[in-house]
Amino acid sequence: MSDSISQIAENKLIILYLVEKMGIALSNSEICQFSLEKNYMDYFSVQQYLAELVEAKWLEKNRDNNNTRYILTDEGEEIINYFINHISDSVKNEINIYVQENSKRIRAEYEVTANYFLELNNDYLVKCGLCDSDGTTLMEISVSVANKDHAQRICTNWKKHVSQLYGTVLSALTSDMNPPTKAQYDKFPQAPFLETNDSSQ
Repeated sequence: MSDSISQIAENKLIILYLVEKMGIALSNSEICQFSLEKNYMDYFSVQQYLAELVEAKWLEKNRDNNNTRYILTDEGEEIINYFINHISDSVKNEINIYVQENSKRIRAEYEVTANYFLELNNDYLVKCGLCDSDGTTLMEISVSVANKDHAQRICTNWKKHVSQLYGTVLSALTSDMNPPTKAQYDKFPQAPFLETNDSSQ
């Protein structure tokens, strides 16, 4: 096997090993960032290898919230286990350190989603979600707002305060609640279908 072919094979194994060690589906940008940061591959080589790994059915390609993500298939796991010795110990060590240092950040980005979409009536539909590490949905919220600024603000606040919001909503829904006072109620904008014609307000 020539040096160039051997290097191509190792580069593909590096991608497979990275995805395996991270333990979750990785975005195209995360794989590229790692490869460029470590000077293993250039951007175009990464794209070529990813396409070939998907074609070989060693990686599965999925679309998630406008991101392309890759997850290891059973066949890909067999390949990495069989050929793992073709990756140098120094490279494996670098990957292990990278996973250890970045896993929490990447998992957090993967588990919390917030997107907005323009609807036909020119309102904006905001969808916020929270998943656990295996992809199981813990909470999903959809709300319509009148303008893009509100939609963006909801997405930002959900991502920044998701733990607090999740706990607050779950606690409120599972507890015996008293109806909100008028002062509390007036703090929140009413949905159109809740509006009244009460002129006394």
